[in-house]
Amino acid sequence: MTSVERTLAALRGERVDRVPNMHLIKQFCTRQLDIRFTDYNRDYRVLVDAQLRMHDRWGFDCFNTTGYPYREAGDCGLPLEWRDEAVPHALDVPVKDRKDIEALTWPDPWDGPLMRDRLNAIRLFKRERPEVTVLGWVEGCFAQAATFRGLNQLMMDLVLEPALVRELMDFCLPMETAFARAQVEAGADIIGIGDSAASLVRRDHYAEFILPYEHKLIEAIHGMGAPTKLHICGDITRLLPDMATLPVRMVDVDWMVDLKEARAVLGPEVCLWGNFDPVRVLLQGAPEQVREACCRCIRESGPRYVLSAGCEVPPDTPAENFAAACEVYEQVSV
Repeated sequence: MTSVERTLAALRGERVDRVPNMHLIKQFCTRQLDIRFTDYNRDYRVLVDAQLRMHDRWGFDCFNTTGYPYREAGDCGLPLEWRDEAVPHALDVPVKDRKDIEALTWPDPWDGPLMRDRLNAIRLFKRERPEVTVLGWVEGCFAQAATFRGLNQLMMDLVLEPALVRELMDFCLPMETAFARAQVEAGADIIGIGDSAASLVRRDHYAEFILPYEHKLIEAIHGMGAPTKLHICGDITRLLPDMATLPVRMVDVDWMVDLKEARAVLGPEVCLWGNFDPVRVLLQGAPEQVREACCRCIRESGPRYVLSAGCEVPPDTPAENFAAACEVYEQVSV
């Protein structure tokens, strides 16, 4: 099976020749290849070349175009400070009060230089390795609202100015939908949705404010013919019952969530991604510990599973540990 065939079969719950691995590599690439992380983030040719070289060495099943959470907002005017070995830093927030929402403008994805860079990366990946899965990415509406408003202020707004929160997320939804569509048209096989800030809110706030927008964005992307992958960092145990109502095809499960509980709550139709500890196991462990953790995840998740650590591969992960995570070939029975 090709990587695309293997990954999409796992999403559908069909038999695969081996468990697909979709390790989230970003700064790990640049450390291994001795290139600047800022170049990786700002130039799609550097990003693609880095992951192609990593794929030649380790043969994982997915290229990704993630890098930093400010791509869309940067094209909307968010001032960024670029740093050599870290993600860019936001210098301000564009929305200080409600009238600022009306002043926001979101360019067509091909007209925004930061979004265009991601679209070019997807096209280049598909030109160079069409048989390998390409993961596109958009920010979830709540995460994007936190970028525009500032996370601390947005958390207070949930209580003090809920109408502002909805108005800002209403602005984000069609724009993220348009960016997702452009990525699908560029060749992305799966669209990831990053809504990491959602793990910080109470369950009732998640159900009232965030879940409806995730549902609409997921449905819109499915209407484009692409499956979706929802990424919410951290302990989402309390959110799982509400997430189970989403039509999402894949859910990322971070290491602090019990994988068996996630499977029980989300049900057999959802593909799980994760979830061993990227720091204690992948960064600080030994290769045998990595292999044991991978096998545990495969056993506990059952069918519809994609192998990965619970979140991004740490930059200083030993090469032999990453190799161990890429060389687990146990087959998932269906």
